[in-house]
Amino acid sequence: MSTGESSTKNSRFKKLFSLLGYLLAFVCAVFVPRREGRWAFGSWIGVGEGALAVARELRDSDPDAQITWIVADEAEAERAAAEGFATAVRSSWAGFVATITARQIVITHGYRDVNRFGIAGASITHLGHGAPIKNLHHHIGAMTDGPGFMKSVLRRVYRIGAERVSLYVAGSVTVAERLREANRVAPGRVSALGDPRDDVLCAQARHPHLAAAARAEVRRLLGLAEERIDPGERPESLVLYAPTWRDGEADPAVPTAEEAELIRAGLAALGARLVIRSHPMGSGAYDAVFGASAEASRVHALPAKIAPDITPLLGAFDAVITDYSSIAIDYALLGRPIIWFAPDLAHYSATRGLYEPLEVTAAGRVLDSWSATSDRLGEVLRPGVAARDAASEARALAARFHAYPDGGAAARVLAEIRRLALPAEQRVDAGVFFESFEGRQAACNPLAIDAEIVERFPDLVRYWSVTSERVAVPAGAVPLLVGGADWVAARKRARLLVVNDWLGSGFRRGRSQTVLQTWHGTMLKHLALTRPNTGLQTRIATRRESRRWSLLLSQNPHSTAQFARSYAYRGEILETGYPRDDRLARAVVPAVAAGHGPERIDIVVEAARRALGIPQGARVLAYTPTWRETRRGEANGLVDLLDVHALAEELDAPGDPWVVIVRGHSRTLRFGRYLGTDSRVIDVSRHPDINDVILAADLLVTDYSSIMFDAAVAAVPLAFFVPDLRDYRDRERGFTFDFAASAPGPLLTTRAEVVAAARNGVPFTAEYAQWRERFTPHDDGFAAARVVDALVARGALG
Repeated sequence: MSTGESSTKNSRFKKLFSLLGYLLAFVCAVFVPRREGRWAFGSWIGVGEGALAVARELRDSDPDAQITWIVADEAEAERAAAEGFATAVRSSWAGFVATITARQIVITHGYRDVNRFGIAGASITHLGHGAPIKNLHHHIGAMTDGPGFMKSVLRRVYRIGAERVSLYVAGSVTVAERLREANRVAPGRVSALGDPRDDVLCAQARHPHLAAAARAEVRRLLGLAEERIDPGERPESLVLYAPTWRDGEADPAVPTAEEAELIRAGLAALGARLVIRSHPMGSGAYDAVFGASAEASRVHALPAKIAPDITPLLGAFDAVITDYSSIAIDYALLGRPIIWFAPDLAHYSATRGLYEPLEVTAAGRVLDSWSATSDRLGEVLRPGVAARDAASEARALAARFHAYPDGGAAARVLAEIRRLALPAEQRVDAGVFFESFEGRQAACNPLAIDAEIVERFPDLVRYWSVTSERVAVPAGAVPLLVGGADWVAARKRARLLVVNDWLGSGFRRGRSQTVLQTWHGTMLKHLALTRPNTGLQTRIATRRESRRWSLLLSQNPHSTAQFARSYAYRGEILETGYPRDDRLARAVVPAVAAGHGPERIDIVVEAARRALGIPQGARVLAYTPTWRETRRGEANGLVDLLDVHALAEELDAPGDPWVVIVRGHSRTLRFGRYLGTDSRVIDVSRHPDINDVILAADLLVTDYSSIMFDAAVAAVPLAFFVPDLRDYRDRERGFTFDFAASAPGPLLTTRAEVVAAARNGVPFTAEYAQWRERFTPHDDGFAAARVVDALVARGALG
């Protein structure tokens, strides 16, 4: 067993034994009131990190705030007292009392930053300690793996612990997304407010004298003489080397004696000094190599015991060398060169894991030897193209990971903590709440109804549920991240809720609330209670869900009948046609001759193609497969039985250009995209309006997706690629009618058949006409208007 494995195992047992302490403390917290105005701050590194920035902001903005810094020892207590804070040792009774009576707790690493047994019932803000490059928490299998019951208990402990945090703070949306996955918390628990620990770097980037002060401080800490630079001379360069912790394994980057000599010679030639900042848990390995004569070797150690908080000192350095440390992300704010040196990249990626290939983070340049690193250092420290390119790469990295490069994060975090402490009625109005596909998109019927409501009630507050800041919402609407305090309050206070999927547990419809369930398509496949092998738990959940709905929207008589059976729904059904198809209905003109279907208006088609980035003059095949619960389509969840890249190659012919646009189901968005280098394939899975996909298609190929009913509104030629028809129909979902007998287009099983159908064309048949009569009888372009009329008539609007 390696040192790292042993350490992880011991850590797991300690966590289990600490559960008893947490339970006892929880009982105690029931009887000890938390007091308004009391704050407890802490950081595992000491008095520093983002917690110090927020505490200073609180101290300066609210003189009445009672701030206690939870410390580890007397040295930390002295630093905290110098800031004007009260102190308490975290392992003491005073530390427990200070923690358990504080209304607000602010931490950077975890609950051990304060007294971990006093956290129950507090509002906890977790600032983190850097943008994650390497995997965290649940993404590290070793942290939650173990024999038998231990594995499930540890995972549950991690989940409970993560959910106790009221607010996680991220520097950007990219960082927020990683924290949400790592902690397995709802999106709304994490806010991209900027990283308070980086406010000092933002200031140093704007004000050179602040960076110069950091440089002077580093030289003082290293015992170097005060710098005196004659006119025309360049100061000697300071280079920070910050290797990360290897979870107990040996650091493969520790240089050999020969490499150490190479480093010394390179530094001497450059007139530079190398400052080694090992991770606090892995320091010491480099001391034996470079020896104690730092002045002569130009290599210095700057351990955490000398400088506990490295971030305020980063302005001192002319370049940074690292492997996977978040220090690089912080340092990028200064727009100075970063050298990525990771000799164990393949091993580290396979064992610890990274959120993206390091080559992506490093703009393609990752070095694996001290020789190459030394050469690169010489390039970026000398004026020239290499130095300018390195600075440009750093600025690009900062743009990805820092939403607020001008700073001010501490003030934003403090303002958000205060805002979240307000009653719900002061944070959220009683407006209309919209949700589409559980917040993954702002689309479908709710989007069309939103547009109609805005037209009639422009002053009405509209909230849209989203799973990410990247989800675009309609103009004038307020996005609310799923699971956040405002999201919960908006669902509770909204007079009207318009959703197209399950509301889920945690919602109970109030007496004054109207819930319109629009659903998201006419059903070919069985739903809910009518699905094969539906278990008791699912049946109970389905009936509970349908009782949350006040009204249910239906596109046609078939859907009306199916909803009643599939959801045991006994409420009112509005059979109005689909609002999401109003645009499709308005995009066609009646047939000009018998045997022909309606024709799409050319200008509308061209607009849709421009919106999707389709080259002018190309014919378009749209492939829109549904999802597979058994994920038979692809190992990662994407369904591509047709192989869109091979399809594009086979469709290509001189004088007859084709483009394949592919749109995955909303449930497969998290698995990635249909990416490739072929410009003839365009992934439109995240395009906000599926109607553009339908209107742009010369041929729409699907399998069992409800898009077949929407496309029929615009009479788009349809073909069905169903090589797994028997398996899907008889084993996975089952059908609500005889699809093979009534399909409005050919059922195909090979890619060659799809290619032939595209080239030869699919005619408008009698079966297609019958399909439209059966499934789109109400889709005349005014369904949204009828729905809003119904809501007004029932008192939900107006």
